[in-house]
Amino acid sequence: MRRTMQFSRVLCGVTQSVLLLISLRCGAQYLGPTVQQMPPSGAVVTEADSRGIVSDRAIRAGDVISIYVFGMPELSVSTPVVTDATVGAPPQISGVRVSPNGTVVLPYLGEVTVASLTPEEAAERLRDMLKKEGLLVEPAVSVAIVDAPGRIVSVVGEVTRPSPVRAFEKIRLLDAISACGGFTAQASHILTIHRLGRDNPMVIDLGSDPTKAGEANLALQAGDTIVVPKQGGIYVVGEVKSAAMYMPPNNEPMTVMRAVTMAGGLKFSASLSRARIYRTTGDQKRVVIPFDLKKLMYGKRDDITLAANDVLFIPSNPWKATLAAGGVTAAESILYGATYAESTLK
Repeated sequence: MRRTMQFSRVLCGVTQSVLLLISLRCGAQYLGPTVQQMPPSGAVVTEADSRGIVSDRAIRAGDVISIYVFGMPELSVSTPVVTDATVGAPPQISGVRVSPNGTVVLPYLGEVTVASLTPEEAAERLRDMLKKEGLLVEPAVSVAIVDAPGRIVSVVGEVTRPSPVRAFEKIRLLDAISACGGFTAQASHILTIHRLGRDNPMVIDLGSDPTKAGEANLALQAGDTIVVPKQGGIYVVGEVKSAAMYMPPNNEPMTVMRAVTMAGGLKFSASLSRARIYRTTGDQKRVVIPFDLKKLMYGKRDDITLAANDVLFIPSNPWKATLAAGGVTAAESILYGATYAESTLK
């Protein structure tokens, strides 16, 4: 019995030793934190990007890519490449241009096809080739697109610097506007985006609330053209203290009361009950909208929202105009004229 127990203990110790050796030889090596890989080209657009299509990240012919091999600068490619400075890029960048047949020539590896691969896929291909050639045991390679002349988003209209914007990486509407210096003071926040393959342009209303602008900040794709129109003004004429064309402040809706206030208020001679709005419709027809400004001022009706290029006309009251022009003298002339008219009728 005692020999059996001793044999069991020895067997258990041997088993633990064998298991320890196996774990030391075959145990998983810690390779650092897990890095989430980017989805491959053509992946399904996520819900966050459902408002637009992310630009294709695959390498194309004519692109300029940089290749860096950690610890082996002689295998890295950082040759200065002249680029088109008219699209906002510096005159020289570091990288290698992809040939028309989709290849690049690299030290020790020769001609390598990289077209149609994402930067991550191209780096994986180079790692495999370096290992296969016996140049490195565990090569660390990074590939990035540094220039893509054929993939741009054009921004025109009321921005500080209208120009093409690079679109070889994920870019959104506000990113493109910011790259062009932002809006001008007269820019409208209602934009249009012309996209290849679509018959009708997309109309985007950024509004005036910055907390809601993110809802309209859709993803762009190469070839898009963003048109930022000039904000339409409101023309206030007639019996106001400062008749002129006024721009809605901060792209907020302009109402009749706001327009009258910006015009300095009403003159004494204004006829409140005969105010009118002249509006030109999309088919170039003029529409006249009469309203009683007195009811609006006293809260008996809702304020009226004006459209771009509306003309707000406040006519004059003849009796008020006469009194305002001559004061007491005008009143006496009116009374004298009435007396003279009565005497001539007799």
